[in-house]
Amino acid sequence: MKSTKPLISIILPVHNASEHLNECLSSLLNQSYKNIEILAIDDFSKDNSYKILREFKKKDNRIRVFKNVKRYGIGVTLNRLVRHAKGSYIAFMDTDDVSSPNRIKKQYNFLLHNQDVVAVGSQCTFIDESGKKIGRSDFPNENYEIYQNPLHGISMQFETVLINKGKLPKDVLRFETDGHPFVYSDLLIKLTPYGNLANLSEFLHYHRNNPSVYFSDLKRNLISYIKLWIKSRANYDYQASMKSFFTPLIKTA
Repeated sequence: MKSTKPLISIILPVHNASEHLNECLSSLLNQSYKNIEILAIDDFSKDNSYKILREFKKKDNRIRVFKNVKRYGIGVTLNRLVRHAKGSYIAFMDTDDVSSPNRIKKQYNFLLHNQDVVAVGSQCTFIDESGKKIGRSDFPNENYEIYQNPLHGISMQFETVLINKGKLPKDVLRFETDGHPFVYSDLLIKLTPYGNLANLSEFLHYHRNNPSVYFSDLKRNLISYIKLWIKSRANYDYQASMKSFFTPLIKTA
């Protein structure tokens, strides 16, 4: 029987990801929300990533696999994936990560009952290469706090986000392709005119990264960060003050 629940597309860019790809894909296929498609593009990997994707595809037709003919980078690959997505909702995933079985179900139910929200993330448990827990997120839950500095890894973890595509004009879900270091934050700010942002208080995702890296990236790319704030004010009517936008830097100064 065909599911009456809306299709959710899970976006998975892949590059040299063979070490953790099996665990990542298994966590997505084991989601309690079953009406999903997993869209994966191998961005010209030099390891066995593409082979792993093909093997999983043979076992489950919910996986759709593509391959770039050369290395295009994250922005182009994400845009290609979004264009292929058929779902009414779009989720994102990192090949190093693991999602808990109820992640998609709980986020979908939240969006269904909170029609003012355009995108919802969740809390993260941070893990190292071996899977050992090294920290936990403390992302704000409410739109006001997230809006002040909607930064990847500081106010939201982009790989946990589920977006209600029906609330957006067709051309909004587009990533910058110029190598901008804040490609995820740029997209989050683009969403703000069309609805609220939120995070669930539950820990529904394991992210293989050290949270201190995000603050280091901010300091290392300060000029790009300033340009992001200026661009957001000019192009997306972003109203947060410069002081609030730069709060993460001030706290770690």
